[in-house]
Amino acid sequence: MIKVYMACTDAFRRQELFLQGCREIDSVRLAKVEACKTAEDKARSLCCGLLLQYVLRTYEKAAARTEIRYGYGKYGKPYLQDYPALHISLSHSGSYAVLALADREVGADVQIIRPLREGVIRRTLSEAEYMIYERLPLAAEKQDWFFRCWCAKESYVKLTGEGFGREFRAISLKPGGRRIQPGALCREYCPGAACFLNVCVYEADGDPGFPQTVADITQPLCGMVAAGSGR
Repeated sequence: MIKVYMACTDAFRRQELFLQGCREIDSVRLAKVEACKTAEDKARSLCCGLLLQYVLRTYEKAAARTEIRYGYGKYGKPYLQDYPALHISLSHSGSYAVLALADREVGADVQIIRPLREGVIRRTLSEAEYMIYERLPLAAEKQDWFFRCWCAKESYVKLTGEGFGREFRAISLKPGGRRIQPGALCREYCPGAACFLNVCVYEADGDPGFPQTVADITQPLCGMVAAGSGR
């Protein structure tokens, strides 16, 4: 089982909704929000916390805020101490926040397309990926392929928990976009213009049945926050 949720973070930049939302997230996430320096980063971090609250409240059939107890793996990857059967991965970029929820270890990443330097491309792509990149005739195709690869690698290191400690050139997205080497199955999504999303699981755990689409729950999140303000 795997489910993927997303929300647009723009609405949560409004002061009133932002402040109301801060009252609906757990204390660990609230500290992360408060540590952010810009309004955009605060809204993204808040939205990740609200996504997690929404799915846990749905899971528990509860209406009130859940005070989440986090544990941390070998490389610092967070997990939910009170929900051992649920695995999560959060990501945000641009105006998007994403949560993958699964019954096994999972990694997810969302990336907005942006300008890049050639040095970043060479440091990121594996030899096989770079050969494909070089053969693509159009600049837009090259850009899309790079960000597909980047997003896949980010989802993979979130799966393993290694983060940027892992050498990205040693990770490779297969051309069909269904596998990441070494040892992961993945699914690609395009939830918005100039945006890529990748979710992956360990290949040894079997195909989880990736969802066909990403569930946009921006409006339910706004409704959850509004309902909380009335309590």
